[in-house]
Amino acid sequence: MRKKIKYYILICFIFLSHTAIANKSNEEKEERKLKNIQNQMKNVASRIDNAKNKNRKLEEELRKSELTAFKLAEQLENTRFEILKKNDAISNLEIEKKKYKKIIKKEKEKLGNQIRNTYQVGKYNYIKLLLNQDNMSQINRIVAYYDYDNYARSNRIKNLSSILNGLNNVKKEIQKENDNLKLLDVTYRTKLNDYDQIRKKRLDSIVEIKNYIEKQDIELILLKENERDLGKLLKKLKQNTYDENSHKENSIAFSAKKGKLKWPVKGKLLKKYGVLKKAAGLKWQGVLIKANSGSEVHAISDGKIVFADWFRNYGLLIIIEHDNGYLSLYGHNQKILKSTGELVKTREIIAAVGDSGGQNNPALYFEIRKGKKTLNPSRWCKN
Repeated sequence: MRKKIKYYILICFIFLSHTAIANKSNEEKEERKLKNIQNQMKNVASRIDNAKNKNRKLEEELRKSELTAFKLAEQLENTRFEILKKNDAISNLEIEKKKYKKIIKKEKEKLGNQIRNTYQVGKYNYIKLLLNQDNMSQINRIVAYYDYDNYARSNRIKNLSSILNGLNNVKKEIQKENDNLKLLDVTYRTKLNDYDQIRKKRLDSIVEIKNYIEKQDIELILLKENERDLGKLLKKLKQNTYDENSHKENSIAFSAKKGKLKWPVKGKLLKKYGVLKKAAGLKWQGVLIKANSGSEVHAISDGKIVFADWFRNYGLLIIIEHDNGYLSLYGHNQKILKSTGELVKTREIIAAVGDSGGQNNPALYFEIRKGKKTLNPSRWCKN
């Protein structure tokens, strides 16, 4: 009997040992799985961080190239304006030259007539004319005539000489302006070439950014970050409060203009407010308006410029603060014509439509807000 009990105890011990070993083995497996999952999560987090950092660097290159392009575009416009001014100056000088030539022609004719008259009178010999006169008053008249004739001829010659000098000066001025025009033309072509190179570099950056985002599958993350960054900027700008009494037009509150405002630019709505973006869970907080590059962007209402600079994903961005906490945003501009702190009136030109911020085609991003809340621009602007 004792042998049987010992036998059963031994069997139970062996069974329990195997069970304990099996349980320990399972626990180790679960621990390894958990560690693997944790390592994978760390790798994913690390990959996302690296991808975000790389994308930031690419965006910084885009920012630099777009700001450089913006400055070059300004310089090109200024150079074009200078060329127009030089052409106008040359045209005016050419008109002046023609006037001088007409005056010279008339003066030559008058001088020629005077010389012929003097020659005709000279046939009769000035001394003989005097000796043949018995009347003293007649003699005085002849002497006075000859004196006047000599004086007039002398003045006409001086006048003609002065006019000829004026003509020569005009010709020199024209030559000088033409030389300046040639230099401006060379400058313009150089800047235009630089501008084209910068634009090409910009396009390369855009393609690289989009390919990288797609490859790393971080579009949703970046879009959420962009929205957070804009939110942070707007929160920071809250300290710049708009003085409602500083503007003459402020007799009508912004809220009273709902449905009566004019769109900042004419064009088709490419993206509408509230429509889902490609990345799931995110909606358009404003509208995207298709327009020609360089089209004028107007302020929808009077207010104060609280931001006018390049901003991530929005390119050259202008933010206007209106009364009672209302804001309007204008993004992807080609150039901005106002500076932070300036007051603007309704329909005042503030920017020009462009494709900054990594856009492929020119369009204006437009948004209206009341504090943190975005509002549907289509309900505020007249169709």
